[in-house]
Amino acid sequence: MDGRLEAFDDDAQAGEVSAGDGTRYAFDLSQWRGRGLPRVGSAVRFDVREGRAAQVFDRPEAQRRAASTRDTTGKTRRKQLSHWALAAFVVALVGFSAGRYAPVIEVGALVLAWVALRQVHRAPERLRGTTLAAVAIVIAVGVALWSQWP
Repeated sequence: MDGRLEAFDDDAQAGEVSAGDGTRYAFDLSQWRGRGLPRVGSAVRFDVREGRAAQVFDRPEAQRRAASTRDTTGKTRRKQLSHWALAAFVVALVGFSAGRYAPVIEVGALVLAWVALRQVHRAPERLRGTTLAAVAIVIAVGVALWSQWP
């Protein structure tokens, strides 16, 4: 059953959890199976046996993605922008002034954007640039179509 840890007294080594319907169940520290000591307000799971909470533990949480990583010396390493994504964006913008050669330039931008998306997909913990590559694709397709308009 899911619930919340409502109270815990360190001296008495006893606490109280409430179920989703508001019913409160007492438990003692011998029934705590969570990480560390019980924390008031934390989400918990428990079983009910003879009107008391048993096997009380922290409710599992989804794993969060790391915003940054650390190198071997312990320094924070931020994600880098993919050079391929930046190149795709610049080449797509160059297509605006390419005149009748715009479709050829934009095909190059599309290839660069595809390479960028593959690179970011293979190393998402190290690289970013998906949005920039997507913008480059939109610009490339738009310029290629616009340059062919009579």
